[in-house]
Amino acid sequence: MALCGILGTEFVAGLANQRDRESVQLETQVELSELRVWLESEINSVLYLTRGLTAYIVARPQATPAEFAVVVPYILRGSDHVRNIGLAPNNRIRFVYPLAGNEAALGLDYTQDSQQWPAIARAIEHGDMLVSGPLQLVQGGSGLIARSPVFVDVGKDSRYWGLVSIVIDMDSLLAAAGLNDNPRGIALRGTDGLGARGMQFFGPAGVFESADVLTLPVNFRHGQWEIGVVPDPRLQGQAGMRTRGLLYALLLAIVVLLLQLIQVFCRARHQATIDALTGLPNRRMLLERAGQLIAQSRRNNSGFALCYVDLNGFKPVNDRYGHHAGDQVLQEVAVRLRRALRVVDTVARTGGDEFVLLLPGIESVPHVDAVLQKLSAVMRVPVLYKGENIVVGASMGWALFASEADTLDALMALADSRMYEMKENFKAVARSARAGTAMQ
Repeated sequence: MALCGILGTEFVAGLANQRDRESVQLETQVELSELRVWLESEINSVLYLTRGLTAYIVARPQATPAEFAVVVPYILRGSDHVRNIGLAPNNRIRFVYPLAGNEAALGLDYTQDSQQWPAIARAIEHGDMLVSGPLQLVQGGSGLIARSPVFVDVGKDSRYWGLVSIVIDMDSLLAAAGLNDNPRGIALRGTDGLGARGMQFFGPAGVFESADVLTLPVNFRHGQWEIGVVPDPRLQGQAGMRTRGLLYALLLAIVVLLLQLIQVFCRARHQATIDALTGLPNRRMLLERAGQLIAQSRRNNSGFALCYVDLNGFKPVNDRYGHHAGDQVLQEVAVRLRRALRVVDTVARTGGDEFVLLLPGIESVPHVDAVLQKLSAVMRVPVLYKGENIVVGASMGWALFASEADTLDALMALADSRMYEMKENFKAVARSARAGTAMQ
């Protein structure tokens, strides 16, 4: 009996520890997602500045340094992390901005620079921008160097004009990202844009070798970094310790009752929070997770997306093939949705053919559109039932917290209305198609 009590106590404490770990991992993953989005936005915004300058050079290949001195500051306006930019027609630097502190670079012939020329030659051969670094700069500090070869004229008369190089100040970039002191122990790797194959250049050593590391890619033009962090172990296991202390204190008096309550609790919780047909969270668990996500988002000043997914043409499946076929379609849809999304996302079944998704870290319309396009493609694949292909589509509606709605009710109402608007459009198209067929 004592052994059963101990095992029961440790079991409940283990559940609490697991919940703690999942919560910490979710919060850490959301923080990583926010940092990734910020880094991608900042780096790509700087890299794309060279497109405007390259376009100007293509239009005016004979432009003088005096003309560049007028154009370049305008192109770089609003960029906080550009350390300097150089223009090298025929691989010799003729213009540097800002000039102050960089006078020595004027006249440098890249072809005679054994350190820089190999990377420049690769960029010319590649025919597009290549990113090197981060590396230590001669003038001090660390920088990310983007080199973009410029080709003027088009077609068979195209010729190489020279090189545009831009240096991103890594110290400025990391400081703006809040990584100066780096209390969370975040690490970055991917020197020269090589992603997981590249060397680590920031953060504590050994992060990426840890079995508990959480990682996300940071994508920029023709390159990639990888962010990694090990969740703080001090934030995990606290609930388990409290639970263990309480249960051991009461163990002698209620050990048998405790075991019975554990069994009842586990069964009841599973039945109350899991959809029996698909194995997905039901509406109750969805609301619970949504409430937690809202509280977490308000603490961290972050956001997330809520999406409704409602199947199109599902009723005819039941009518034609029977309810067993309908159940199989719902189960297959559940599997596809779960596989198409991330581990931190929630997929819940809230009605007969209605599903709701919670997408932490998705805070912009383009990110939502990318997810919905991926799901639409997955949903269009037919479901095989007794040798026949059953095709069902889906109407989807979404809303963003907290940029579009700051309460769960408002968020769900907005997503639901968008979903029904899409469904009505689908029905209208279907009616038009049937009318066109009838006229023929």
